[in-house]
Amino acid sequence: MDVNAVAQRWEQWLKRFQRYLLAMDIKSKARQRAMLLYAAGPEVEAIFDTLPDNGDEDDFKTACEKLTEYFSPSKNIPFEVYKFRQAKQQEHET
Repeated sequence: MDVNAVAQRWEQWLKRFQRYLLAMDIKSKARQRAMLLYAAGPEVEAIFDTLPDNGDEDDFKTACEKLTEYFSPSKNIPFEVYKFRQAKQQEHET
């Protein structure tokens, strides 16, 4: 599976989940975090448990940030530099 597709699916799922929390009027950060991990499923919860500094039990924002960071593709800096250096000016460019 394409890593960009995973990141995109996670972003979409998280937006839908946040709408659900709003619709259900769930304001407790601890409850939001617990519901996030429960609704995401056991695989995501297992991943979350391995992440460093994933916040306190009532830190919903950090939980979302850490999972988003995990599911987002990481950049290969040397490869990105290589791609940049391979750029050639086209005839029509100034």
